[in-house]
Amino acid sequence: MWVQSALWGAAQAWSRVLGFLQSLLLAWWLGPEDFGRFTVLQSWLLLTHQSGSSGLSSLMVRDLARDDRPRVRTCLLIQFGWILLVLAGAAVLSFTGHIPAAIRGDLPFLTTLLLPMAWLAWQGTRLTAAGRLERAAGVLFFTRTVGLTVMTLAARYGWTALWLGFTGAILLDGIGLRRMADQFSAPLRWRSTKEPTWAPGALREGLRMLGFGIVGALYARADSLMLLMLRGPVEAGFYGLAYRFYEAGLLLSNALFTAILPRLATEVYPERRARRLLRIVLSLAIFSALGLTLLADPLIRLPFGSTYQPAIPMVRGLAWVWPPAFLSSLGSALWIAQGRSDRLFRAFLVGTSLNLVLNGLWIPLWGGMGAAMAMLGSTWGMSILFLQAFRDPSLPTPREAKKG
Repeated sequence: MWVQSALWGAAQAWSRVLGFLQSLLLAWWLGPEDFGRFTVLQSWLLLTHQSGSSGLSSLMVRDLARDDRPRVRTCLLIQFGWILLVLAGAAVLSFTGHIPAAIRGDLPFLTTLLLPMAWLAWQGTRLTAAGRLERAAGVLFFTRTVGLTVMTLAARYGWTALWLGFTGAILLDGIGLRRMADQFSAPLRWRSTKEPTWAPGALREGLRMLGFGIVGALYARADSLMLLMLRGPVEAGFYGLAYRFYEAGLLLSNALFTAILPRLATEVYPERRARRLLRIVLSLAIFSALGLTLLADPLIRLPFGSTYQPAIPMVRGLAWVWPPAFLSSLGSALWIAQGRSDRLFRAFLVGTSLNLVLNGLWIPLWGGMGAAMAMLGSTWGMSILFLQAFRDPSLPTPREAKKG
């Protein structure tokens, strides 16, 4: 598990390095305003993609590991329905003028990229369930290097070329992962004489995890959209740069979540394994947050110059979101393995509601720094709800002890 986590984390880290270099060049070439537009449009794509993919993909990893293919088909149908709904919503909102003018013309067309993004995520899901993350890591080292490099260089030829490069990078990742997944995972056939096409009993859990994906994506991405609407693209560009550093720190958490979920899904008491990992994960998160706090100034000032100096306090604020985010990520894997998606949905609903309220109060006052503080406060608050996931099932709850 640790080897696969390390390799997958290294592949994601390399992607972040390339993404950092890309951000550096795009920030220089586009300027704060157009870089802010790019950041917000990318946040929109990630928000809508993650809302329909993050929760459902976790269920599909679990069910593929258990060879329950009708439930997997059910999740894929729900995911496809969600993408169609988002496409229709983006077209209507743009046509009626409810989208900020800075991105109104691009949004409906770019939203169609959700289809290849979902296909890419499905290939990664197949490899994850097969326990072959090291193969996925090897593919991504190559495809991300080529794809992100071409995308960045394409930006020199204009806005349209930038997004064509983005599309090409997605397709290159997907083709590479599919070739590898076909070697280690059987194809998912929609018609079979041995099993039903889909599982009606899985519909409720799938819709609940779609709800989790929606609130989770809002939790992670709504702040950039609110910044654009309330403070403009320049402030959104400063925050978008700071958010890149925050996302880089989640690599270990995401890699561990991806590697451990198939294992937790097949254990009788997954809480015990998760508890053993929790102390290690939190120690790494706190150490990393302290390092980024001390190095925020040179990390922004040296490569980006004084133009992006307002992003420095935002980086420091977001660094201390890592410890509770790591705890919540491990708790999420545990609840998914236990089939307790209702608890996961409720926890993120509380965290997202708090995040949106704090963003609405603090962004008008402090701009990007207000968004960073909203993320910090809501993540620490939500992490408290995940502590109960790590309770030893062999011990009585406080209520049961009181009754005894």
